[in-house]
This record gives sequence, structure tokens and C-alpha cells, in this order.
Amino acid sequence: MLARERGARPVAVDPDIRKVRRLNGIKSVIGYDDCIRGTFDAVAIIDVLYKLPIADWDALLDRIRQRLKPGGILIIKEHDPTARIKHSINRLQERLASALHLTLGESFSYEPPPEFIKRLQSHGFAVVEAKRIDRGYPHPHMLYVARL
Repeated sequence: MLARERGARPVAVDPDIRKVRRLNGIKSVIGYDDCIRGTFDAVAIIDVLYKLPIADWDALLDRIRQRLKPGGILIIKEHDPTARIKHSINRLQERLASALHLTLGESFSYEPPPEFIKRLQSHGFAVVEAKRIDRGYPHPHMLYVARL
């Protein structure tokens, strides 16, 4: 909503029609990132990577780098697997959600923040911010903000 208020034209991409259908007034694409074309000022990946095998992360980051305009921003929200108690809670919830078919994907892939920062940098992203944003939440939320 904030992006639209500022004149942006957000596009939501998700392979799960149940999630895309809830986005009133936002252009939605049902599928994966390869089904869209063009370049973007910003890309946000929220709770997605963990459902992809780590072996697929580099190719995805390369595709994002190709579609992001120079100076563009990449926002990623994932989980910090080094927060053992919160990470255990998260894994239990995700196993239940997968068993109930509430989410797509087979993987539970997590990378410690220092390693993920190195991964982003190896793809040409300058990490502007990497911080935990989980105070008061049972899950170990981690925010990464990077620029191309």
C-alpha cells in the first residue's frame, strides 16, 4: 500500500494463487520470477528463500541482479538459524504448515547471517543493513537491505 501511495506500481509474484488473490489493487502474477519481464527499482523477497534449496539461491540472486535497475534496492526478510530457540519454533510451525499444505515448497533452507551477507556481496550487492527484527516475535526474523 505504501508503495502505491508513493506512485510506485508494485507487482506481486507468487506461485500460490491463495496468497496472490488477497492483494487487492496490486498487479499480481501467479508463478515464479521467470514469468515476469522488465526492470525494477526495488525487489522484496519475504519469507521465500527458506522454501528453496540453497543450491537454487545463487541463480535467483543473479536473475534479480539482472532485473534490478542500477542503484536499485533489494529487501530480503528471512530467518536467522543461529537463534536456536526461535529457529526451533519456526521449524516446527513450518513442518505443520507444510503437512497441512498451507505453503508450497519442499525445502527448509537457512543460512547464518554472515554467510548470507557474503552470498549477497558475491552477486554484486552492497549490503546496507542486516539486522534482527524479531523483538517480541517467536520467530528469528532477519532483515537484509542491499543496493546494486
